[in-house]
Amino acid sequence: MTDTTSVRDTILAVLSEVLFEPVEALRTEPVLAVHQWDSVISLEALVRIEERLAVSLDLRSYHEAREVDDLVDLVVAAGASVNVRL
Repeated sequence: MTDTTSVRDTILAVLSEVLFEPVEALRTEPVLAVHQWDSVISLEALVRIEERLAVSLDLRSYHEAREVDDLVDLVVAAGASVNVRL
């Protein structure tokens, strides 16, 4: 069973790193486009999310994500490991 809170926290940490935004800013405004989300940042986040959560995501579904919770839902559905690697 996947711990959704750990997945969310890990995704927020990754997004904070690649977007150079504090986690709180991403919680306050979860729409990725507001935070300069582009193709390069998106791919960097994808690599880090897959590595840290031991999951392989469908690229098309990943690119359809518009908000933080969309990414969380996608990762949980893909069966992310509960042993989060930071």
